[in-house]
Amino acid sequence: MLYKLAMKCIDINSPYCPCLLAETNHCTFCSHLKGEAVCDCNWSGVCILYEKQWQAKKKNWIIDADAPVRMEADTEFILKEKIAEHTYLLEFEVIPELAQALDRCGSFVFLRRPSDQQFYQFPVGVMRVIGSHIQVVVETTGPKSAHLLADNNNHVLVRGPYFNGIFGQPWIDNIVNGKILLITGGMGQPPALSIAHRLVKKNNDIKALVAPGRIGKVFIAGELTKLGITVQEVASMRQFGMQALTELLTDSKECPELIVSAGPDEQHYGVIAAMQTAQVNLPMAATNNATMCCGEGICGSCDRLTKDNKRVRTCKVQTDFSQFAQE
Repeated sequence: MLYKLAMKCIDINSPYCPCLLAETNHCTFCSHLKGEAVCDCNWSGVCILYEKQWQAKKKNWIIDADAPVRMEADTEFILKEKIAEHTYLLEFEVIPELAQALDRCGSFVFLRRPSDQQFYQFPVGVMRVIGSHIQVVVETTGPKSAHLLADNNNHVLVRGPYFNGIFGQPWIDNIVNGKILLITGGMGQPPALSIAHRLVKKNNDIKALVAPGRIGKVFIAGELTKLGITVQEVASMRQFGMQALTELLTDSKECPELIVSAGPDEQHYGVIAAMQTAQVNLPMAATNNATMCCGEGICGSCDRLTKDNKRVRTCKVQTDFSQFAQE
């Protein structure tokens, strides 16, 4: 049985903790580093406040002992394959340390041309890691993504690793020999493939409901089938997928232990509505579709409101998607 999720920073006790937020008393987890007088973090790991104070002492002893920062790789596209209109599969090589850090579901990177200013960077979820090669899928509908591939450009600056691409990731990481329903469509397919690989390694029984979405093409069905996943394709998730989902949830023999929704927020809320219609209450992991500019929680563009009226920096905070207020 899967446990209830508590809010937690995805970077806590990682090489990137304490992060930039701790420097301004805006830590997402440590009460002292939020400017409060009482310690009530309910954390059993290494104290974040202690780590921050220890790093400050080290800086006084060693001139170059700066806090760890994200890695950057100036590289070229090895593969640039057009999947659908405005949609491209990109592959590039990065340093081994960055590739190893990105080899987990929910990871993402920021991309831009090396010659462009930093505000051109945009986040992209990692679909696959092969050695030191990274594969992502980019939809070139916005000015940042379109500019990256304009004029036959082949150079890219990759910044990472970042990890909070999936809400409810502990459920994905910890479920073993479980029954899972994977729902995906459109640009939700790249992270869905990464999630599927993770779940298959844990001997889970997976059924996938897949739609072409806005990009108009299903491009991971064959790979899901090779993984031993039962795939059901629907022409439209909104018109046909939600009805198929409701029928699956109503059937006690088909009802899963975990639902994974990889797609837009509209799909996530549709899954929640289908569970309510079927009168079932299941844990749901969901892809993170928040607007992101910096990835460090500083800019506030990823800020979302929860049902209990709290503001959450979703590039950092790991939580249950169903706890967000619908916007």
